[in-house]
Amino acid sequence: MMMKLNFGQEVLVLPASVLSHVDEATPEQLCVLMWLASDLSLASKHKQLAKLAGCDTKSLKEAIRFWCKCGLILQEGEEPSVSAMATVREAAEPEKVQKKPLQRANELPVYTSTELSELLEARASVRVLVDEAQQILGKMFNPSDINTLIGMLDYLGMSEECILLLLAHCKRIGKVNLRAIEKYAYALVDKGITDAEAMEAEICAAEAMHSFEGQVRSLFGMKARALTSKEGKMLSSWISFGYDIDIVRMAYEITVDATGEASLPYANAILEKWNANGWKSSAQIEEGLKAEKSKREAKKAGASELGNSFDTDDFFEAALQRGFRERSEG
Repeated sequence: MMMKLNFGQEVLVLPASVLSHVDEATPEQLCVLMWLASDLSLASKHKQLAKLAGCDTKSLKEAIRFWCKCGLILQEGEEPSVSAMATVREAAEPEKVQKKPLQRANELPVYTSTELSELLEARASVRVLVDEAQQILGKMFNPSDINTLIGMLDYLGMSEECILLLLAHCKRIGKVNLRAIEKYAYALVDKGITDAEAMEAEICAAEAMHSFEGQVRSLFGMKARALTSKEGKMLSSWISFGYDIDIVRMAYEITVDATGEASLPYANAILEKWNANGWKSSAQIEEGLKAEKSKREAKKAGASELGNSFDTDDFFEAALQRGFRERSEG
């Protein structure tokens, strides 16, 4: 009976020399090699690769060392031998067609309707996860939504609690599309956030920034456009200074009085100066401003007697206003 391999739309290519190491390789090591062959970028994503291969990170590192020792995985800077290059070329040449990779690291696996049904039937915890996720987002999931949810659990390695925290956060900020949440999840996993404790800390910081940004937008009369990278860094630094919207409002009022416009860069210079002075509360700022005003008046009075009215604080204010005018004219 004649038989042939059904490659379908995907193909996995391995050097033929792997056959000489099959007897000494463990199932985990073989699984690690196959996943690496599908996407070498997984080599830098140990948690994801270990999850896919069904092993812990220690076993994963041992597997990578094993295949490096066998010469099937090359370290950065190493050159493959002529025989190895020929083996790979011979394996790829019969089809003469560029095949779609088996699975990319930035894509969740796609389950068929039958596979989804079997997963939900066999795993009660997944059924509970789907039910709770639907309640959080306030909608019934379609097969694609369930596929994404299971992929986040099994492929990205997020815990059930971590996923539910993420969904609740996304609901609060108006992001309820599972595909958009999937992209967000990838960014979090890349930051090492896969458990509930890390997720809670990340959400607290994100929601504080989200709320603060809305307040700043309203105060400065900003439209709905996205913040520039520079503006986002300014707001993040204000939060890191410990400044709330009331303190930002103080800087805003000084800014408008000085320039006639609501300028984030001008307000940022003021807030940076206050932070450098160690003024953390509105009371400290008011006291510090009064002290500076009294000091300036005393200096001006003394300088007036000497015929010199130059003052460093006046110079600072003048520099700010000059920079503001130059940006406005440009």
